[in-house]
Amino acid sequence: MRVLWCVAVLAIGIAQGQERQPGQGVNSYTRDKEIALGQQLALEFRQKTTPLGVADASDYVSRVGANLAAQFPGGWTYRIETVREDQGGPTLEPTAFPGGPIFVSVDLIVAARNEAEFAGMLAHAMAHVVARHWTRSATKSALITGDSSGPGASPKMPMGMLAFQRGMEREADYLAVKAMAAAGYDPSGLASYLGRVQAARSSEAVFDSLPPRDQRVAAIQSEVRKLPAGAYRAGDEFARVQAEIK
Repeated sequence: MRVLWCVAVLAIGIAQGQERQPGQGVNSYTRDKEIALGQQLALEFRQKTTPLGVADASDYVSRVGANLAAQFPGGWTYRIETVREDQGGPTLEPTAFPGGPIFVSVDLIVAARNEAEFAGMLAHAMAHVVARHWTRSATKSALITGDSSGPGASPKMPMGMLAFQRGMEREADYLAVKAMAAAGYDPSGLASYLGRVQAARSSEAVFDSLPPRDQRVAAIQSEVRKLPAGAYRAGDEFARVQAEIK
């Protein structure tokens, strides 16, 4: 069993090192099965939330999502819903499910300081969909631990699996930066939001599935510097929507 586990971890490392095309890698889910799973998970999640009920905000979020979706490959259909969380505590990033359902919490709209920060987090969630991170993580989990219930860190999870999950977050950041710039949103907004909102990792947080905040922000900033200079959107619609919600 130890040999098989080492082989699995090696496969993860190779996949992370070679992969730049989103969605590639070991995956036991067909596209249709992934979409069906996402719809079921979204249905269950929807029962625990309340629609925002602010038409202007929902329309705005849909437009930003459409602008970003046009920059992502894969042909996934994103269904973006704006909700008020009923599960206790603020949700400061979108919740993305396999195949395209994405829930944007009002908490994110309130917490973002500008349109670029908001678009960055939405792009990050959409990147998880296009890269098929949920089902790839479930596949890796089944391979390494025998648990196919899906993503999520636990004290029993091997470090190789945690490394894979952190790699998925870095890949989503990378894809989000590219999509944001192509859609006309300042990609540095993703770094500024995460740098402010993501907690610094303590020395005890061995099983944190997120990359360390400072390293993550530095990696995003490095990708941003590689982009050609360009003019980004500077509208005030986000501020109006945020004020309406508040």
